[in-house]
Amino acid sequence: MNLELKNKIDNFITNFMQQNSLASKIIDDLHQAGGTAVLVGGAVRDLFLETANHNFEIINFETKDFDIEIYGLEPDQVEKILHKYGPVQQIGKAFGVFLLPGLNIDWSLPRTDSAGRKPHVQISPNLDFKTAFRRRDLTINALGINLKTGKLIDEFDGLKDLNHKILRYVDRDLFIQDPLRLYRVMQFVGRFEMIPDQDLDKLCSQMDISSVSK
Repeated sequence: MNLELKNKIDNFITNFMQQNSLASKIIDDLHQAGGTAVLVGGAVRDLFLETANHNFEIINFETKDFDIEIYGLEPDQVEKILHKYGPVQQIGKAFGVFLLPGLNIDWSLPRTDSAGRKPHVQISPNLDFKTAFRRRDLTINALGINLKTGKLIDEFDGLKDLNHKILRYVDRDLFIQDPLRLYRVMQFVGRFEMIPDQDLDKLCSQMDISSVSK
């Protein structure tokens, strides 16, 4: 990881922790219990977008939604730690997602999804990053930041695709099973002026969207 990238991540983590003191305490507890908290999803993608504001000190972290995936701990361990800081709300027990009032953070566990609109979900706290990130739709969304080490997790060259403004799927079979992913591609083309690569463009043209509600 080059120095500029490391500094960008370090600055982001520092500001995130300073502006989210409660989250910072929870993350410390998770790490002390033997877990690893990984920031995933849109927050990581947006950090590296060329069009993003590079003065991270002025980001309003309180109004941004964050997804933190917790590796190495069982669901009951995670719930016990979170419960120290308030009533824990669980979103669908099978999905392993926890919420705390007042925090715009989804605390989740790594999982694998079967194909289909209603996939079978298997929570696996000890999944490796590449397997866990494979269920994500596009490479630009399959980025993570290890909040313990500050290391960027980029198993599918998502950062390279961001820099070249290219959209690529992560897993062909999982992507085509969810027709809503076609609309996410359209959204990113419009929002970020990115272009699908040939494989994704061809795949999208073959997708059946008849089951999507008007």
